Amino acid sequence: MTNPTPQVLAASSGPWAQVRTGTVASATAGSAVVVVGGTSFPASFISPYQPAAGDLVSVIRQDSSWQILGRIAGAGSSLVSNGSFEASGVGTSPVDWTLYDIASASTVSVTDAVAVDGGHSALVTATTATTAQSYLYSEAIPVSTGDVLTVSAYAGASLGDNPPVAVDAALYVLWFAAPTDLYPTTVGPDTLVAEATDLVPAPPWTPLSGTVTSTIDGWMRVALRSTVTDVTGVVWDFVTARRNEA
Repeated sequence: MTNPTPQVLAASSGPWAQVRTGTVASATAGSAVVVVGGTSFPASFISPYQPAAGDLVSVIRQDSSWQILGRIAGAGSSLVSNGSFEASGVGTSPVDWTLYDIASASTVSVTDAVAVDGGHSALVTATTATTAQSYLYSEAIPVSTGDVLTVSAYAGASLGDNPPVAVDAALYVLWFAAPTDLYPTTVGPDTLVAEATDLVPAPPWTPLSGTVTSTIDGWMRVALRSTVTDVTGVVWDFVTARRNEA
């Protein structure tokens, strides 16, 4: 009798489990909701671990049931205030976020048309019939030299009736000497974390993520760069920044 190879086992039918990495979107004493690749689902968890929103976790699926195996070491809770844009009403500017026009003029408002986490996202559009580029950046986060943080966000296009028009998105980190300093009063070059071109309408969402290392004792802000026109937009949601723990 020969032992089946891993390739044979993988091709065979059977009650195999699937393991993924996700982020806890919400949690109570007895249940949790996890987001993986823009899709959210309920998951159980193993005591004594108590999941918290923002935790990066390993989850396993058996048939249709998901279970959290535990929090991934080295990944702290999210430091971004109002990262899912739930703290503002639809049609208003998102709380704890600031819009800065890089080229031409843009506007931002909270929408409930689509969302990754919760029921809201932030929609950035141009205010004139030209291509506009802007930063939508977060509240300041304290950092020290050598700190390593994992930064992520989800982006999607809002094309309306204009599917041929290109919409681009990029995730940046901005560096500041003081928590009250605003862009462009920075103390270092803007750090590109990830970018995506020619976004498709959400869903599906396009995840942007990466790590940054602080070279200053000061403050950082997560910035969402949108390149849009007056007939297109970028929707953003579930923005996180986690301090990688030793």
